[in-house]
Amino acid sequence: MNRLITHEDPYHVHKLCGIFCLMNYCLQYYFYFVYNKTYALNFTIIPHIVLPLTSFIFKVLSKRPVENKLNMFIWEELRIHALLFSWRACFGIIFPRYTAVISYATLIMADLATYKFGTPNISTVRGQNNKVGSRNLTKELTTAFFSISQFGATVITMGVFQNKPSVILMFSTLPPIQTSAFGMTLIRKNIINKKTWSILYIVQLLFVYILWYCEYKNVNVIFYSSLLYILRRIGISKYLIWGFALGMHYYIYNKFDLTMNKLE
Repeated sequence: MNRLITHEDPYHVHKLCGIFCLMNYCLQYYFYFVYNKTYALNFTIIPHIVLPLTSFIFKVLSKRPVENKLNMFIWEELRIHALLFSWRACFGIIFPRYTAVISYATLIMADLATYKFGTPNISTVRGQNNKVGSRNLTKELTTAFFSISQFGATVITMGVFQNKPSVILMFSTLPPIQTSAFGMTLIRKNIINKKTWSILYIVQLLFVYILWYCEYKNVNVIFYSSLLYILRRIGISKYLIWGFALGMHYYIYNKFDLTMNKLE
């Protein structure tokens, strides 16, 4: 445990926020599976807003590392993306009338962060773009699953393809985002190995699909996310893709409600 204590966080602000967030995950999932509801989520979401902010007390790499010996170090683009995509879900829960607007704005701000701090032809999720399609089958399938799940998270937070949008689903997009940097730290400090963390991370992503099934009794999110992922892989702009998704949502549900007043 001493390996997790650093001089950059002398008052343990970041660690305390992280502990509160872990406790809230347990609390909300307990209430959901036992009582089929969330508990004071508009209030208990506050630590999840503060957590990515407190990460800025730490020094990180300015660019994504390409050397294997550095690949578990956090870099600026990743940190900003973690903040943006955490806030996408948090503020979507607090302001359900504007979830689609918040999600679309997040895409724009994430691209601005990549333009400023990113490395050309290297994606936060897919890694080096020129290697996509040339790696071993396991690596390709894992990378595709991560990307499809990323699209699934945006489907959820944007509110498309859901007849009755779900607040617990929006909340469930947070754990993979907010534990990712922590997992990298655990690996770097030799507390766990890469394989163990990969399994834990995949379980968190799969849990989102389980919750989708619990809410809607289908797994349509897999089809929609895969379709959007394929469109992106063939080079279509993400902004056109999500415009297409909103159009499909209107066609399927015969409505075009960006305010999502039915959020429960």
